[in-house]
Amino acid sequence: MSENNTQSSFRRIMKGTAIFGGTQMITMGINIVRGKLVASILGAHGMGFSSHQISTISPIQLLFTFGLNTAAVKIISSTADEHKRCSHVKCFRRLILVLSLMAMCSTIVSSQWLSTITFQTPDHWHWFVTLAVALLFLMQGSAETTILQAYRALHSLAICNIVPALVGLVIAVPLFLLWGVEGIAPSVAATAIISWGTNRYFTHKLHIQSVPQSWRTTLDQGRNMLSLGGILMIGGLLGSLSVYLINTVLSRYGSEHTVGLYQAANTITIQCATFIFTAMGTDFFPHLASIIHDRAHTQRLICQQGEIVLLLVTPLSLLLITLAPLIIRIILTSEFDSITFLLRAMSVSLISRAVCFPIDYICIARGDNTYYFLMEGIWTNIKTITLVTVGYILGGLDGIGIALLIGTVIDILISILCTLWRYGITYSASYYRLGGILSLSLLACMAASFIHSTLIAYSTMAAITIITTLFVYHKIDQRINIRNLIKQKFHARS
Repeated sequence: MSENNTQSSFRRIMKGTAIFGGTQMITMGINIVRGKLVASILGAHGMGFSSHQISTISPIQLLFTFGLNTAAVKIISSTADEHKRCSHVKCFRRLILVLSLMAMCSTIVSSQWLSTITFQTPDHWHWFVTLAVALLFLMQGSAETTILQAYRALHSLAICNIVPALVGLVIAVPLFLLWGVEGIAPSVAATAIISWGTNRYFTHKLHIQSVPQSWRTTLDQGRNMLSLGGILMIGGLLGSLSVYLINTVLSRYGSEHTVGLYQAANTITIQCATFIFTAMGTDFFPHLASIIHDRAHTQRLICQQGEIVLLLVTPLSLLLITLAPLIIRIILTSEFDSITFLLRAMSVSLISRAVCFPIDYICIARGDNTYYFLMEGIWTNIKTITLVTVGYILGGLDGIGIALLIGTVIDILISILCTLWRYGITYSASYYRLGGILSLSLLACMAASFIHSTLIAYSTMAAITIITTLFVYHKIDQRINIRNLIKQKFHARS
């Protein structure tokens, strides 16, 4: 592969990451503003009502969507023939339409029961009837963004990701001022309808051909989609079960306070890193699915994506390690100071997510349901539950941190070796050299946090973070030529 082609490939990866990373940052900012306004209008009591309603319909949406969004991205993006691709789109839309109608009807029928379970009274059944309508359009809108992702319409997809947050802000505040807590469900429904309309507008611009298709054909063609989607949904449910079991174990051997401390550290690391992994995965997955049967091309893409995610995650991990006590005080309170080591250990363990991230997508892109179920559904959850349980019993919260560091090594080895055994794909020598350097940097920063002198400890961690960040910038510049790219953008606008 020529140097120009390699640089172009790295630039495409960075472009997708920049677009969706920026989108998520904007969305996060809008949600913060919305949260502040809603809290000031409705107060804690109203925020509780809002949280209960959303947390009730979210599992219903997850269950009835049946993992079809991810499955559809794989199937649509991997289809080269345009007529077949259009047929898959129609099949997907029909399946989601049926499932979303089922979700709406089920929610309406069980509205009194849901009200009783959620609020200990059936009097709020009308909220769930309204939310049932929202559910219909939420699922339909999500299907349209799935189609945009499968077609890799990056700019349109970015806009569609911002719209719900922005519309939610514009609509929710007047409704809350007008109706108070009674405006929560209507605001969710109105936001869902407008978002669906926006998403549909952008998918219409793709000019997807309408092909004739009988319902029998839809069912026959949808079997693969439903099969893969079902496995993905089961994997998600097992992940939720894993979280529940971990909380139960920590509550039994510790207390509810222990659960809160663990989840606080987990939430901080997830929130800080999710925007990178989500942003990269949005374009990476359909790209991988489209070339998955070309082993050489797949290996090249995996290596390129792997290098970029390593380069982006490492500075973030170093910042979390260095600033852990300050982050805890800003986001939480001094009551959570005891999770400092755990937060740092979780920050180091982000390197395993960075390593496993590209190669873990291979089984989904190939439709390898058995491997996905065994590795992601069974192995990952059993391993996590075991590490957290044993770690806490032996050493409390710090013990969990040590266990997760051991788990980081296990994750990397298992993921790389199993991918090589199953698919004959692995990273390049240059990737392992880069990963080795960045891993040593993380370990050195972690080790510096144990220095007795606070001044020396933080000075050392800061120096390691700055030097590594400069190294990362140099490596990214080698791959995409940042200065030349800026010049091209400047000349293009002038």
